[in-house]
Amino acid sequence: MGSLTQDIGAFIAGLRYEDAPAVATPIIRNGFTDFVATVVLGRNDEVTTCVRDTLVGRNEDPEARILLSATRKSGPSAALVNGTASHSQDYDDVGLVGIQPTHPSASIAPAIFAEAESLQCDGKAMIRAYVAAFEVWGELASRDPDQVHLKGWHPTGTFGAIAAAAGAASLRGLSANQAANAVALAASMASGVIANFGSMAKPYHAGRSGQSGVIAARLAAAGMTASRDALESPLGFLAAISPKGRADLDSPVQFHKRWFMESHGLGFKLFPMCYGAHRALDGMFTLLGKTPFVADEVERIEVESNQGQFSNLVQTNPQNVLDAKFSMEFAMACAVIAKRCTRAEFTLDFVHRADVRALMSRVKRVVIDSQGHEGDGLIVHLRDGRRLEQRFTFPLGHARRPAPAEAFWTKFADCVDGAFAPGLDRQLFDQLQSIERLNSLSDLPVAK
Repeated sequence: MGSLTQDIGAFIAGLRYEDAPAVATPIIRNGFTDFVATVVLGRNDEVTTCVRDTLVGRNEDPEARILLSATRKSGPSAALVNGTASHSQDYDDVGLVGIQPTHPSASIAPAIFAEAESLQCDGKAMIRAYVAAFEVWGELASRDPDQVHLKGWHPTGTFGAIAAAAGAASLRGLSANQAANAVALAASMASGVIANFGSMAKPYHAGRSGQSGVIAARLAAAGMTASRDALESPLGFLAAISPKGRADLDSPVQFHKRWFMESHGLGFKLFPMCYGAHRALDGMFTLLGKTPFVADEVERIEVESNQGQFSNLVQTNPQNVLDAKFSMEFAMACAVIAKRCTRAEFTLDFVHRADVRALMSRVKRVVIDSQGHEGDGLIVHLRDGRRLEQRFTFPLGHARRPAPAEAFWTKFADCVDGAFAPGLDRQLFDQLQSIERLNSLSDLPVAK
């Protein structure tokens, strides 16, 4: 039996800001910036309001801000509400796409922001905590060669809880043994199923994973123990979540020898819907740019991809805005009819427009035996007999195809529009883009 749980604890406790690869700080700047943007964007969404009004107590310790407002609640509550808001419109970042595709910042950042504010940690400590969380996530996720999505597990809610605990443990300066207990405790708090995609339960997965990470680290700091092999035991986390029982429980860890932050980084969404549709959207816009056509000319659209890429797009006949965010059919109809895919298209009226409904019915999913991002594409059959084809790999915003710098400000400004006094939105953006120089989160502007 290996010592995975204990080795993870030792990595968390021993990691220094200076140990991280050079790419880490600029990547995490963007991750924190995108997180804050999506929190503000989702602050008044129905799921955020439901979670806040139902689960946040009236007289909690004022440890950390919720929703960038002046309201302060306990660290666990702040992580819960902020994580839910960040994921509520499915516009937050993605990562580890070549391993187990997931939403790192929606789980990790809420825990880090909550604990950093509670403990008055500086920006460098926050970056170190994010690196610890991301590398632990990668170490665990890379041990299963099979897609956990296909078993029904949502990595953001499962791996995310453990990663969030790693980040919180780093901020709290836990010992190796305490940090191991924190991630082991979080393993018993990890959950989230794919069947809930397209409902308000999905963003709740992110909120709960952030909250669980904070709670697990605090309990470990207080002396609560857990199994020394909770992650690698034959009856532990990896075995339980492994779709085919093929998870690697024995290999030694590769911390400091490899960095998932270097090899995978973070991807950022330029379309406000499930990442499973982004490559096809990017491909459709490329095709439309080369050979323009309109919806009435389309006989059918075939989208070719492997089952893993389709697994998160659970809605084939979306009936509301949340459904539409998880529908390849809607994505293709939106691209062809609106010639864009922005937040403006995610309305009930647009989802139920007659031309949108008609074109969605002519979008077909074709499952092929492709590997990762290679071999996928779309074929548009036009009524005049023409056959238009576009293959695709990485969408703009992917870690291997980074979005231009101005795209981050454009998205940020759109997400936080009207939430801050004039000029403070740009101040906040600039502070997040240099977060390693931030003395305290209390220096950030307060939303109205």
